[in-house]
Amino acid sequence: MSVSAGRNATRPTSESDDNGSALRDATAGANIRIRPVTSLDDCHACVELQREVWGFDEQDVVPASLLHIVDYVGGIAAGAFDADGTLLGFVFGISGIHEGELAHWSHMLGVRETARNLGVGRRLKEHQRSELARLKVARIFWTFDPLMAKNAYFNLNRLGAKVVEYVPDMYGVTNSPMHFGLPTDRLVVCVTTAESPAPNVGLPLDHGLPVMTAFPQPGDHVLAADGERPPVALLEMPPDMDSKSGATAVASQWRLSLRENFQWALANGYSAHAVHRAATTGRSFYVMMRGA
Repeated sequence: MSVSAGRNATRPTSESDDNGSALRDATAGANIRIRPVTSLDDCHACVELQREVWGFDEQDVVPASLLHIVDYVGGIAAGAFDADGTLLGFVFGISGIHEGELAHWSHMLGVRETARNLGVGRRLKEHQRSELARLKVARIFWTFDPLMAKNAYFNLNRLGAKVVEYVPDMYGVTNSPMHFGLPTDRLVVCVTTAESPAPNVGLPLDHGLPVMTAFPQPGDHVLAADGERPPVALLEMPPDMDSKSGATAVASQWRLSLRENFQWALANGYSAHAVHRAATTGRSFYVMMRGA
């Protein structure tokens, strides 16, 4: 190879840089209640939210009937509700046996667009972890699209998740506009429930670190697959994928490059330590550490 640049689909919140907005968001967030999804009305609201967030059709949505019964077998279906009882977001997953121990597959985490920047996604994940710890479920697995920088930051830096596998085209091509018509490659990540995982933090980075990227820029030290194996390398992702940029040749190039480079890195002893966004250039990278 040449080294160049849940269905768990997650729509996380992001932090506000504006102090006034952050204060308003904190006030609004204080009125949000996280609780199990129990009634059929709750379950139908989750179905509608799936359509709103991901644009799913009937064949892709998790039906209300499954959401309604999953907690009987140790699964989780929980929602975030405002003071009026309106569903703002939900998390859903199922439990089973993985490698001889209880584990949980977190299939969906979705947050309504009007409720982002309120910490809803993180509170739902914290509720999920605490409930599964109470049920003595050891580990939580889920997936996210490696092209999505905000999701990568949320999962690795905020939630402290560890990447365990890169799966090409995990769910096949879907009708969701969020998937851009591209192969649904996913990173499988994991956290334990024994204690709240510490967030991953960025490293002090210098401009001399080797880079794996689809689009080398002047000054990049591009890592060659048949060359060195440095202790730290940067794997570039697009800083902001959206519906306008998704179904393009450039997006396809990002997808195939990330697939090739991530699989190469994992096979050569690297792990994804954190996500780093370069302040001066706006470029986004996975910080890959070898032997960590």
